[in-house]
Amino acid sequence: MSIAYDRAPVVRGLALTVAAGEVVALLGANGAGKTTTLRGISGLVRVTSGRVRLDGEDLAGASPTARARRGIAHVPHDRGIFFGLTVAEHFRLDGLATPARQQAAFEHFPALAPLRGRRAGLLSGGEQQMLALARAITREPKVLMLDEMSLGLAPVIVDRLLPIVSDLAASKGIGVLLVE
Repeated sequence: MSIAYDRAPVVRGLALTVAAGEVVALLGANGAGKTTTLRGISGLVRVTSGRVRLDGEDLAGASPTARARRGIAHVPHDRGIFFGLTVAEHFRLDGLATPARQQAAFEHFPALAPLRGRRAGLLSGGEQQMLALARAITREPKVLMLDEMSLGLAPVIVDRLLPIVSDLAASKGIGVLLVE
């Protein structure tokens, strides 16, 4: 896969596979194209050559929304949450978070359960990251992409989140692409 911005190559010839239940880390320096890679997979930027496939199906021409519906969940580095909405309101945004799925998310992230009525802007960085992850898993994705999950978090919080991500991959068969 290759991606360019205004004909300036950013990602060149990347070949990457993430299998069900597998956690793959994409590491690199700032400006190396990691976030751009995730954006290309999500359909937020155009892939200039190569293919993005999910379950063998070529996603060329599929919109970001269509890719999300097919099973790609993307948690951006800014966490993609709305500061004015409560934790509970975040789960109602796309209509997919049934009570059972919400309960499962709270089981993975029990610290969020008592915060259901709190606005996301009042959560700590770790709680915001938990909310972003919990919201992504309520979609029951095939692939979960996490951009800079540890950004701005204390190492002790990261140490708590990584086993949850690994467990989700193994227990739910979710392919995880972790960018750091």
